[in-house]
Amino acid sequence: MNKTEAMLCMDIGGTNCRIGLCGRDYTLYEKEIESTERMTENGFSDALAALLRRFIDQCKDRYTIAGISLGVPATVDKARRRILQAPAIPGIENLAVCELLEREFHLPVWLEKDVNLLLQYDLTYLGLPTEGLIIGIYYGTGIGNAICLDGKPLMGRNGVAGELGHIPQMKNDRRCSCGNTGCLEPFGGGKRLNELCQTVFPEESIRSIYRDHCDTVEVQSQIDAMAIAAATEINILDPEYVVLGGGVLQMEGFPTETLEACIRRYVRKPYPERNLRIVYARPNQENGIIGAGIYGWAQAARR
Repeated sequence: MNKTEAMLCMDIGGTNCRIGLCGRDYTLYEKEIESTERMTENGFSDALAALLRRFIDQCKDRYTIAGISLGVPATVDKARRRILQAPAIPGIENLAVCELLEREFHLPVWLEKDVNLLLQYDLTYLGLPTEGLIIGIYYGTGIGNAICLDGKPLMGRNGVAGELGHIPQMKNDRRCSCGNTGCLEPFGGGKRLNELCQTVFPEESIRSIYRDHCDTVEVQSQIDAMAIAAATEINILDPEYVVLGGGVLQMEGFPTETLEACIRRYVRKPYPERNLRIVYARPNQENGIIGAGIYGWAQAARR
């Protein structure tokens, strides 16, 4: 029996971990979803290794695994070998995950920030150029950000470039999940919607908050914070394209036109606003897994 060569890919999120096999043509096979909270109950690193082992064992008769590619909602070191800080997932800070898994499975392991993998997916499937500077802003629980220069993610000295949600604001004493006080993310991320449902709209489900309360001062303020984050980076970098995506934009009734108008209001005139090109990510929960596949196969080609 001929086996299919595939990359074992995992998109680790604050709520769910999605796992699957990605072929060289980025076809996705054998996908599964596991609760992140359940994986953290008895230690995330042990649960991660157990999940990968079970997945490999059930697929080994049909697939040849070329390597393991992981996307994490965390800061990672410049060498892309160690998770530095993951506010959404307790117990994995300063974790040498690549070394741990390579020792366990005798396969090459590649690690990257989840937002960089989302932008890799969008660059491929939206047909965007690899030349120039492209930014991706993904609004989920927080504000995810990826910056791509000539086809490569911008990493910075420590590997943690692009922490857009952690721009400090004046007269803001809110504590952020990163540990700092004054970050923009608590106002523009999805966590703000949860707060509004608990305090201002106690009878409302977060799923319908935009549909039912989009015109309120509180929701408009949250959208405004989303726009301020995007406009700040646009004014600094003057990108070729801006990719907007994430789960918040996929919520029922989300006012895409309002967000874009707010971004344009804050972006400097006449340029870069006059030539600003905004495109939207494909709304698909599998993007992160496929992005991990694109990244993994590119890294494998360099070995």
